[in-house]
Amino acid sequence: MVENPHHIDILGARKDGGADLVMVSPGPLDESPEGQTLLLDKVETYLKYIHTPGFHKQCPAATPQNTHVVLLMRQEPTPFMQQLLRQVSVWVADNDASFFVRIERE
Repeated sequence: MVENPHHIDILGARKDGGADLVMVSPGPLDESPEGQTLLLDKVETYLKYIHTPGFHKQCPAATPQNTHVVLLMRQEPTPFMQQLLRQVSVWVADNDASFFVRIERE
């Protein structure tokens, strides 16, 4: 589950001039239509942000290769959500960034 769809959870400037924009999912992703909408709204917030003057001022050397949208999770997503995340990856790539899912178990 992701929370606060209109909030960037973590933004870290990279040494190569890009950025890691991290979405934190403290629990399993919610497969319900509402949960999917929440996830997609959160991704949209990140994609809009990377096209703002403020982002480009903070990360002037940002490129699609060094601008990473990262979904940080505690467990593997279900097969259903893996399919949705593959679609998210294409959407992010079409909007000048790279998408990664990172699993960090407790």
